[in-house]
This record gives sequence, C-alpha cells and structure tokens, in this order.
Amino acid sequence: MVKLKRFARKKNYALLLLTGAVFIFSLFLIPRIVLSQSTSVQTSALPISPQLTIEQAEAAKALTPAHQEAVMQELRRTGGQLTPGAIDAIRARPEFQGLSPEEISKGMELLQQQKDARNEAEKAKGSEIKGAEREKETLATKTVIGDFPKGETLFVRAQTQGKYQDISLDLKPFGHDFFRDSAVKVITQRSDIPVPVNYVVGPGDEVKIVLWGRVNASYSIPVDRDGKVNIPNIGPLTVAGMTFEQMAGNLIKQAEQMTGTSVDISMGALRTIPVFILGEVRRPGAYTIGSLSTITDALLLAGGPSEIGTMRNVQLKRNNKTIQTFDLYDLLLKGDKSRDVILSEGDIVFVPIIGPYVGIAGNIKRPAIYELKDDFTLKNLFDLSGGIIPTAYTQQMQVERTVKNEKKIVVDINDKNLNKAKNIYLQDADIVKVFSIVDKNVNVVYLNGNVKRGGKYALRPGMRLSDILKDENELLPDTHFDYALIKRLKPPVMDTVLIPFNLGDLLLRSDFSSNFELQPQDQIYIFSRSFFKDNPFFTVSGEVRKAGKFELLQNLRVKDAVLAAGNITKDAYLKKGQIIRVNRQKEYSTIYFEVARAMNDDPEENVLLQEDDHVIIHSVWEKIPKKRVTIEGEVLNPGSYQLTEQMTINDIVFKAGNVLESAYLDDVEIVSRRTDSENRVSLTRKNINLKKSLAGETEHNLVLFPHDHIIIRKIPDWGRVEFVTLTGEFLFPGRYIIKKGETLSSVLERAGGFSANAYLRGAVFTRGSVREMQQKVIFEMADRLEKELLSASANIGTAASKEEIEAKKADLLQKQKFVESLRQLKATGRMTVHLSRVEHLKGKEYDIELNDGDTIFVPTKNNIINVMGAVMAQGTHVYTEKKKYQDFINESGGYADSADKPNVFILKVDGSARKLDRGGLMNWDFSWVSWDPSNPEVRIKEIEPGDTIVVPVKTEHIAWLREFKDITQILMNTAVTAGIVLKLF
Repeated sequence: MVKLKRFARKKNYALLLLTGAVFIFSLFLIPRIVLSQSTSVQTSALPISPQLTIEQAEAAKALTPAHQEAVMQELRRTGGQLTPGAIDAIRARPEFQGLSPEEISKGMELLQQQKDARNEAEKAKGSEIKGAEREKETLATKTVIGDFPKGETLFVRAQTQGKYQDISLDLKPFGHDFFRDSAVKVITQRSDIPVPVNYVVGPGDEVKIVLWGRVNASYSIPVDRDGKVNIPNIGPLTVAGMTFEQMAGNLIKQAEQMTGTSVDISMGALRTIPVFILGEVRRPGAYTIGSLSTITDALLLAGGPSEIGTMRNVQLKRNNKTIQTFDLYDLLLKGDKSRDVILSEGDIVFVPIIGPYVGIAGNIKRPAIYELKDDFTLKNLFDLSGGIIPTAYTQQMQVERTVKNEKKIVVDINDKNLNKAKNIYLQDADIVKVFSIVDKNVNVVYLNGNVKRGGKYALRPGMRLSDILKDENELLPDTHFDYALIKRLKPPVMDTVLIPFNLGDLLLRSDFSSNFELQPQDQIYIFSRSFFKDNPFFTVSGEVRKAGKFELLQNLRVKDAVLAAGNITKDAYLKKGQIIRVNRQKEYSTIYFEVARAMNDDPEENVLLQEDDHVIIHSVWEKIPKKRVTIEGEVLNPGSYQLTEQMTINDIVFKAGNVLESAYLDDVEIVSRRTDSENRVSLTRKNINLKKSLAGETEHNLVLFPHDHIIIRKIPDWGRVEFVTLTGEFLFPGRYIIKKGETLSSVLERAGGFSANAYLRGAVFTRGSVREMQQKVIFEMADRLEKELLSASANIGTAASKEEIEAKKADLLQKQKFVESLRQLKATGRMTVHLSRVEHLKGKEYDIELNDGDTIFVPTKNNIINVMGAVMAQGTHVYTEKKKYQDFINESGGYADSADKPNVFILKVDGSARKLDRGGLMNWDFSWVSWDPSNPEVRIKEIEPGDTIVVPVKTEHIAWLREFKDITQILMNTAVTAGIVLKLF
C-alpha cells in the first residue's frame, strides 16, 4: 500500500502501457469466466467485435471532439485489443501491484457483457429489471488473487501484512556479515594512532628523539635486534621490554644528564608482530599484523568465525594461558570494546565451536540465528534481535524444537503483553516464529492509475465513486473513458469481486448507474488509452534545434512538427523539405514541401502528417558546400578550417594556434587541388619559407584556395634523446646522453674510466640492432636444420620391420627436440669489442660510434675456466697461467669416447669463439698468442680467465647428426650468437 501511494505522485505515462497487455490475455488466453452469486451461472466470454457497435458509436458522440476521435480510431484500429508489452508493464508498475492482468481482462469482458445485456433487455422492454440482475451477477464474480509483495526495509515490513504464518526462514548467523560484506581491509601499520603509555617497546620499533637547548637535533632511531637504540653523542641505551612511558622517562633522564638539553620522546613507525588465528575461522593460519592490532583486527584478517565458530567466547592465548575472552556480541550490540585488547608477539586468537544457538524469524527487527550465553530466556532473544515490530501477532508465537534427538514438536506461546517471555526458556537449535497480524485498514479505499491525486482515501458512510472522481479534471491526459474497474474484497471469506464501469458514463454523461457505492478496501483503477493502442509518433531530423521522435496528435501538420522539434536553425534550406512516409505494406514514398511556405501556414505546403512520418529539413550547405583548407604538422591545433575571403598562410597558422617550437619553417609545402572544365583533377605543390612569411614578406604569404593543404614538418631529430648505459667497474656508472656520432672512448672518458678491479677482456657490449640480427640468424639456422635433418624422415613408412620403424620414430623425435631447442634460444645482441684504457682506445679500430640503447658491462676478474661437452665430468676449474687447455680437459676426466677432439673450440670471455687445432703427427699442443687490436701491449692468450672449453660429440655416435656435416660449426656459432653454451647431449 505504501508503494501504491508513493508512486501515485510520480509520472503516470507508463500506465498507458499496462492495461493494454491484460486485454490481450482476455481476448486470446481466457475463453470463459465463471460468475457466481447465491446460484452458480456460467456465461461465455464475449470478445469485443472489431466493428463499431451502435452503443459504442452513441457513447463516442457524447465525448469531447478529441476523445471522440481517439475512441473511434482506437476501436477501428485495434478492435479493443491491448498494445504489446502492456502485460509486463502491469507487473512492473506499483499502482497495479494489487491487480493481475487476468482481472483487468475479465473486468473488460464483464463490461461488454453488461452492454450486450442492456441491448437485449431494451428490445424485450425489460431493461431495468434485467440490468439490476446483471449487476447482482457481476458483484458475485469471484477471482482469487495473491497478497501484496513483502517489503524489504524495516519500515515496509512494519506496514505490510502478508498471509498468516507466511514468514521467511532464510536466516543467517548474527554478526557474520560484519566479517563478510561490511569488513574493511585491516591496515597492519597505522601512523595516525596515538601510542598508549603501556605500549611495550621491542625490536623493529622506531623511536623519535628531538633535542633542543644546547644541542638542537632530531633523530629517528630504530630499536635493533638487541633491544637498544644508539643515540648520537649519548650512546646505546636498552629500551626493549619497557613500556613507552618507562622508555621515555629513562631516555629523557639519560639525555639531560649527558647533554644538558631538553628532550622530547615519541614513537615513529611501529614494528609488525606474528600472531596465530586458529580454531573455527574462515582462513586460519599465521599472520603478520601491526603491533597495535587488536583481537577484532585479527578476526577481520581471518574472515571472522566460520559457520560453526563461536561469536561469544573468542579466546586470547599467551604463553599457553588464556588471558582474555571476548564476546563479539558486546561489540556488535553495545559498541563495547573494553575486552578487545592489543595483541602481542606470538599471541594466539582462538575461536572455539559455537555454543547453544537459536533462530528467530518473522515480525522482529533483526531476524537471524543467535548464539545464547548465560541467559536462555525468550526475552533475552527478543533483546538480541532488536524486539518485535508493530505487525507482530504476539497472541500466537511458535517455537519449533527437537526433543532428545527423537522427535520435533511445536510449542505455541500466547504472550500478548510480552510478560511471559522472561520465564520461557529456549533450548539448543530452537526456531522461534513471530507471525504477522492479518487485519488491514478497514476504513479506506484506494484510487490508482491515470489520475492526478491517486492514493489512499478515508471511507465515509454512503461514499460513492463521484465523491472521489468529481469531474474529468481529476484525470491525467490520455485517460481511457470506456473502461475502469473496482476491485472489491467480499466478506466473510474475502473473495475478490470485479466491478467494471464506464468512466465516460460517470463523468461525461452523468449516468448514475455507474456511480457505485464504495465499500472498505475497494481498489479503483483508472486506465489510459495507451493500454489499448500504441501511441503514434513521427520523427524530425536535419536542421532543427531538437531532432527526435515525437507523439503524433490529432491534425498535426508539418509546421507543428517543426515547432515541436524546436523550430528550424539558421542553416535550414527553406525552398525544399521532404517527408518519408511508409504505408501498412511497408512501402516507402517521398512527399516534398516548401519549408518557408509551410511555416507560413500555406495549406498546400503545410502537409497533414501521418503515423511514422519522417520530416527532414535539409541544410543550405547541401546546396552551397563549405570551402575549407587543411593544415597539418607542427602547429598547436592541426585540422580543417573554414576558408574565408583572402585568407593567407599567416591567417591559417594563426587559426591553428600558431606553429610549435619544433616546426621547420624554412621549407613549408602547400598542396593545391584544382578541377578544370573537363572535370580533371590536378595537384600542384609549392614550397615557401614560413619564417619569411611570418616576418611579413608578402611573396611567401600566399592567398589560399579551397582544398589547399598546408604541411609544416618537424625539425630533423627534434626532441630525440639517445642514451647508453654503463654498468660494472666504471668510476661513474650510469646512463649517459650521447650526441650523434659520439664514440666509445668519449663516453668512457665521461665516466671517469675504469676502476682498479675492472676486467676489460670480459667486457660485454650489447646493441639492439645486433640482437635483432642475431635472433634472425638463429631462426634461419633452425629452419635450415629442420629442413635438412627432417628430410630423411619422410621414408619412415618404408621401413622393413617394426623395430626399424620404432628406431626411426625415436630418431625423428630427437631431431625435433634439437630444432625446438634452437628456436628457444634468445639472442643477447653482444658484440665482440676489445676495451682498453681511454688513451689506448681513442682513434683505434674498436673506438666505435655508439647507438641509442647500447649497454656496456665491465666485470671484475673471474679466475675460472668452464669445460663442457664430451668429457668425463663437465665442470668449472681455477685458472692458472701455466695450464694449457688440455690440462683443464684432463682435470675434467679427459675426453669421452664420443669426443670430437679435432673440433674442440673455446668460447672466449670477450664473446668470440676460436677453434683449437692440434698439429703434427705427435699431437703436439701448439698454443697461440695474439695482441689486443686496441692496445698492442696487451696479449690475448689461448686460455684466459672466464673462457669456456667446448668438446663436441662425434657425429658417428648420434646417427641423425651424420646428416649434417658442419654441426660443430653450427653449435659454435649458435653458442656465440645466443650468449650461452648449448647442452644438447
């Protein structure tokens, strides 16, 4: 009822959609209706004829001209049918919550039956008697309907009456929402909370000390793991284990004795502490929280008690003892946090199993499941749940109980004044139901629908419809006068009775036969015409101020449509407009009119509109195209601009917000488009000096023509900043901006050269373009290997035996894995460079020009040698100058049987690779020595710190490798390119 009254003040135009849908139900889905009074009478449902009846025609003549035309069109077009979508609207509108679509349809059928009965009675000259009998039959019509929907808010629940004992048992444990829906994120550290004087200081806390007087200073000193703070000019002082008050007093005393200054002590950042949250919680475990966190903070982090966790006996355990219990109901119901203590390191917050619990449902303020503690009375349960609401029926409350795990019983409680509740004791798992009263307001009637002042009205003795609906001024526009409805509850069983009446007879024709006397709880429904007919509309677009869709009224013409769209704009083309019209066969036609004459009420041009017409007002610019020029490039606002008379280059630059600082003014290009008499398009280009043009030289400040295109380019390399990155053993490593053409020695000199620990032979120089090239080489190599290694796999099916087929399949799998491993390699972009001191590098071969993104890493010396491949034990060895490469191989256990000794190679520490040749018939080991190209004084030895010795596998030992003869060279190149050593065997 509250919803109906509230919504009556809102817009009612949506009501136009509601009544219509119900009528469709009556015409197509409800073939018969049962009428009952003292005797049972059956009549067939009589659908309204699409043809206009005599009575309908006479009623239409008595209406106003506008209403008469609307009713005539409605009946002719729809035959009384409702518009699509009205049923959904009826269910959605609050005014019609107490009225079903079927009831509206049945009411309309009853009204039609009354009309038919009158016609027959007049012919038989007994219309008055039979009309009275018909009215009695109508009053006896029964339709069972449902109650109003229950509200959601407490106020709505207190105003709504549902079926007796119809209450929801969807109950949730009280308080759990605090930890689920409403819980906020717990902040483990808070800097805006004052530290209590009894706060115990510990390692990890920060102490702030301010000195003033003889010494002015401010310190933020952390408490170290020994529990001390080290104060400058005072020394270390132990503070751990003290309260904040004790620590402050001790530090102030010590500081004043040693420095003679005034001291202020406060706490800075506080430490975090580990705690355990265990028992019946949603997320048990170990947590790290702020040192000022409380039991509630810990439970919020753990998601609160689980479904079987207690809310009334949360325990805090410290040193194997329970030092505090916390009843969360005190916090949630009373706001009492006196037992919500601050946690300490290692504390355990433990939530035991829930104690005895009961549920309470129905007409109380907070239906839920409550855990009982100490007091098990019904009065205590009422207190926990906030008490009953006004609609509670206390003369019969029920308790459903399980007795000794054997049976379930129901106990009725009659406690009208709630005096017995304190003596009624509850048991574990009881459910208490508080039912609703069933009596409603008895001295009211309700007015709903398409009216100005709908809502609840007090019922006076003898009140009739005319006392509420005095005249048509009480109605909103577009009211449907042929049909209205009274829904009545007939005692003693309160069956529903539908009383339809003709609103036009009551208000327009003073037919008092429709002026029914009202009874308590009557619902009066007034409908709009839109329930029975879609509102016709038309569309206006083009040069109007408010284009859109509008409702088509009677005798609406082009001028009316344009004015409804806000009138024409200044750019409207007045000589010719158009109307796009569609007929019932969906055939389109165009009607032209002169806009100026139509707006002057010329009857020939001011065309009468029809439904779905689309009025288009064209623009004058469709006949006179706008002339524009375009500017792009280095201006503030590039784009297309309207060309004005004698517009010049300087003018368009000014319109575009002027040139940017990055603009290249010495050469600006103007592209012009021209069309000759034979409609051939030609482009011409001109270049001007914009700097001279802006300085006022007229020969460069050209006059522009339509479609000219001005292009202002950017100064080459404007705003481009290039960097190189130096890391490792430099005096000043970091990112350096370089200029174009700057060399390696120049940047090294800016970085202060190398540190004393720099190992220049191991320098790593990487470049982005090289990385891309290396990656491309790896992919190409993988593609080539894939083709060559897998080409022999095509003849697997021709194998002679099953064993041979299996062997070839294994061979193919090895090949695929090898190629896939190549594809997974990532190039580093490393280039082999030989670094030396700046004075030796400058102007030499490796004093290369740097690019944007280059990186240089110089490591410290690494005295190790790696041995990998076909040796007995791959590993890493300490480098000494006396050892040859064979010595390191011997230290790895020597060559394996599968070793390819002639193809042993070394991956040098500088990124290059060199093959080790063993010469002579005696297998003498010839070591080689070369010189650093950038510094002839530096010798490059055969084996250097950081080198890697790689011993390949003979191809004969892996069958599929025989198909690729230069596999060793591939492995060496791949390892160098990718910056890794391949472990493929």
